[in-house]
Amino acid sequence: MVQKPTGPGGLPLPRTDNSVTWAITDENKPVKDGGSPEPGPLRVFNYADYIDPATLKKFQKEFSTKVEVATYNSADEAIAKLSSGAVDFDLIMGLSGSNIVDLIAHRLLAPLNHSYLPNLEKNVWAELADPFYDRGSHYTVPYVVWMDGIGWRNDKVKEDIAGMDVPWDIFWQAQAYRGKVGILDDRRDALSMPMQRDAMHKGVRPDLNTEDEDVVNKAQADLSELSGICNPKVAITDYQTLPEGKTVLHHSWSGDVLAAAFYYLPEGTPPDVLSFWGPDENGVVQNDFFCIGKGTKRPVLAHSFINFMLDEKNAYDNFVNFNGYVPPQKGIDADVLLKQDLIPKTLESAVVRPDQFASNQELLQLSVTGQRFWDDAWSKFKAG
Repeated sequence: MVQKPTGPGGLPLPRTDNSVTWAITDENKPVKDGGSPEPGPLRVFNYADYIDPATLKKFQKEFSTKVEVATYNSADEAIAKLSSGAVDFDLIMGLSGSNIVDLIAHRLLAPLNHSYLPNLEKNVWAELADPFYDRGSHYTVPYVVWMDGIGWRNDKVKEDIAGMDVPWDIFWQAQAYRGKVGILDDRRDALSMPMQRDAMHKGVRPDLNTEDEDVVNKAQADLSELSGICNPKVAITDYQTLPEGKTVLHHSWSGDVLAAAFYYLPEGTPPDVLSFWGPDENGVVQNDFFCIGKGTKRPVLAHSFINFMLDEKNAYDNFVNFNGYVPPQKGIDADVLLKQDLIPKTLESAVVRPDQFASNQELLQLSVTGQRFWDDAWSKFKAG
């Protein structure tokens, strides 16, 4: 029997075939039923520009409270600051299944009381209301979803990328767009892209959480070939550079391409100049989540905020008025957005569907050894 890798403190690493129910302990119990929201301010830790200011104002007005948002730039930074005890928040947003083991190992989370979260069962996709990485949603509730794919300016790129046998090949055929190509500045997303390309050529399903050093090193070698072919920028600013035309082809998160269409196109530029493709299967589909800090003094207010954000109207407004990342709401899908003329047909595939979580993969936490392989490969790629 193959031994499954473990994470910090010997904790299991959640996988779709190794789901985990995190224990709720006597020394860390959920807040009791029936409480009233505490006085604010509610202190929130989140990525910058990742929640709609108008939706925040609506919550503040509805609950007669204040919300104070502090920001982090990466999941690594957030985990490091929280683990050090240097910061303490009522609510943490934006982390994902790849961070859950660290959060549990460092005892950073308070368990949830679902009596305060009726909108979870009412509105959220069943696939994510009871996720494999946190069975029963003991500690987390999903916020938004996205997939890895390709964003491009179809008025600048002549190839029919979505019609290619292996659309990922476009990056290795992008000599004509040299200097205007981008690769996501994220080690796991970037290195998993050539793994997906290889698998599509072979007609197999890749293991995008592999701890095989040879597989990781081959991905690095393939990605490094792009330097001579198209000299890609390594960045996560495609939501600005694609609409501005500074890049015309980009390895992209779906939410950023939708955000580009919603908010960043120059006046007079129609949104259908932007296209997105992502694989229906064997690619990367992710979600991130809300969770409550263990040290919160405002647990009922924090639950109230989560439930507020899971309301369909509030989730929709946050998505289309600012965020660009799809909330996993039963009432929001591509057909709705197309009928309302909010997105063009060229961006239909950027709207993630619930069934794609079964046919794709999430990038998840690795063992210490496995993570070192990916870190070393990424450093080598970045160094050129």
